[in-house]
Amino acid sequence: MTEQEIRKRFQRDDETDLRGTNSGAIDNLISMLELHKESSDMYIRSIAEHFEEFEKLSPNFVIFESQNPNECFYMHNFAAFQIGKDTDSLISSHEFGHAVIGITNKTKVPDGYEAIIERAKAYALSPEHKEKFKEYITYLSQKDNQDRTDAEKGPVSDIISSIFQQPGFRIGSYENVCMLPAFHNRDYYYDEEKSTMRVDKVYDEDFANFYALKANNCEKELEVLRQLFGDELLQVLDSELLKSAVILERVAAKEHNETAISSTIDSIKSVITGTTQEEIRLIKDPEKEAEIQKDEGEK
Repeated sequence: MTEQEIRKRFQRDDETDLRGTNSGAIDNLISMLELHKESSDMYIRSIAEHFEEFEKLSPNFVIFESQNPNECFYMHNFAAFQIGKDTDSLISSHEFGHAVIGITNKTKVPDGYEAIIERAKAYALSPEHKEKFKEYITYLSQKDNQDRTDAEKGPVSDIISSIFQQPGFRIGSYENVCMLPAFHNRDYYYDEEKSTMRVDKVYDEDFANFYALKANNCEKELEVLRQLFGDELLQVLDSELLKSAVILERVAAKEHNETAISSTIDSIKSVITGTTQEEIRLIKDPEKEAEIQKDEGEK
């Protein structure tokens, strides 16, 4: 979708429009999409290239301009993306990630995601990784530490908060409370009355944060998450990113109908826990997959 096409479809300059004018929001949206098209991740690039398909999956999709120029959020219930004219790229990318998974897959939680989170937590607290985790939390929580990157302060911090369903940690003495620089409160992620994780909230935030890191080429931060929590969580999120990219590509190819979407989801159902990058690539290259199946049949 070209800049001119985006402006023609979504920009409102008429002050009498009850939805308000949004030229600043559109300017920022276009800049964000151009940045995503330069991502090192092929799925992020594909999603940005197929932005026009959002409307086909969600005809009510609309873009508003925030009164606060630095504010941004996505409202799932209304398929409304609200963005300020000066919203930082990491923030806008995070909220756009919410839109991506909401529009392409109704924010459906992957099978077994609660167990995946528990295993990520166990990995961080295991005897061989616990000290590294404590050191990183201490570093991340230091208010006067100017060396922290924006990606560490935002998406990485928020993912740690979601996995543990809390905004901070007690490390060392009882008084030593390490508050994360970005977090959601405990009740956002955890239902105390039912003693259950709100796994839909955890997944929604994890995907949005992962999307922001990928879209902004935050390789160092992604590696930090891998070291803290192991490979499984990132593999699952990468698989979900692939699902969104494939669905949008199918829509763009005019194959979008109930049968095609069902077929798409079935074809990538196995891309969940423990799937290798090679197996993920096979979904994009069905001829290669057929060759492998043929070779296995001859053995």
